[in-house]
Amino acid sequence: MQRLIWLAFTISGLLFLSAFTPTVLLAPNEVQDPRTVFVIDHGTHSSVAIETGSGEMMRYAYGDLRYYANRDTSLGAGAAALLWPTPSTLGRAELEGPATKQVLENQLRVVVEIIYELQVEGDSADQLILELDEIHARTPAEHIDVPAYGLVFSPHPVDYFWGHNSSSVIAGWLRSMGVRMFGWGLIASWRVVGA
Repeated sequence: MQRLIWLAFTISGLLFLSAFTPTVLLAPNEVQDPRTVFVIDHGTHSSVAIETGSGEMMRYAYGDLRYYANRDTSLGAGAAALLWPTPSTLGRAELEGPATKQVLENQLRVVVEIIYELQVEGDSADQLILELDEIHARTPAEHIDVPAYGLVFSPHPVDYFWGHNSSSVIAGWLRSMGVRMFGWGLIASWRVVGA
C-alpha cells in the first residue's frame, strides 16, 4: 500500500512539474505552401502573428476580458481569472508585412521577451485567420480598442480559466495549423525545435 501511495505521489508530482515546463513546438514537415507564424512571448502571456496570403500579418491574442481588455489588473481581477471561469476576449490587429521578426517587432507596442518563428501550410493559416476573424466580427458594438496593446478586443465565446488560458488557447491555434507539440501549453514558455 505504501508503494502505491509513493507511486501516486511521484506521478502527481511529475505531472505537476510538466505543466510548468516549456512547451516544445515542432513545425510541420515538408510544407508545400509555406506561411510564417510567429509565437510572441510577452513574459506573462503570449500572442501570435500569422502571415496572410498577401504577405501582411494578423496578430491575435486571447485572455480574460476584465484583466486584459478592460485593463483591470487588480488582485481581485487576477484571482477571479485564475480561480473560476470568467468572460474572455479575443484581441486582433492587422500588421504590415513583410512577415519578418524585425518588421513584426517594430510594430508591437508591448514588451517582447522573444519571438519564435515557424513555417506552416498556407491553407491551415488561412483557415485559422478566417475562424478568428469570424469570432472577432460577431459583436462589433462590443469592440474595445486598446492602443497600449495595439489590439482591438471582442468577446470570445469560451470562458477564460486556468486550464483554458492564453497559452493553452494559442497552443490549440498552433495545433490547428499542424504544429506538433510536447507539453501542456499552460504557461507562456515555449521552445521551438527544428525551425
